[in-house]
Amino acid sequence: MVNQMQASFDSLAATLESAGATFDDIVQINLYLKNIEDFRAAKDVFYKYFKKDHFPARMTTTTDFVNPTCLCMLDAVAYRSS
Repeated sequence: MVNQMQASFDSLAATLESAGATFDDIVQINLYLKNIEDFRAAKDVFYKYFKKDHFPARMTTTTDFVNPTCLCMLDAVAYRSS
């Protein structure tokens, strides 16, 4: 799960960069986990990508995915003032 989550964050970073934004511009992030047992490991991954004093609003839930090899998915909302 950690590798999938890191790959998701790396993909998100590329998307943000293409829009001239960074992780500092994220105001909300939703994380979907296949297994709630992965919650603590997921929390540790967050600390690699966000400053401890600048976390966005977060929601984490569990769900079954259509693809059985999918262990996590995330989406985010970013806001950058002009």
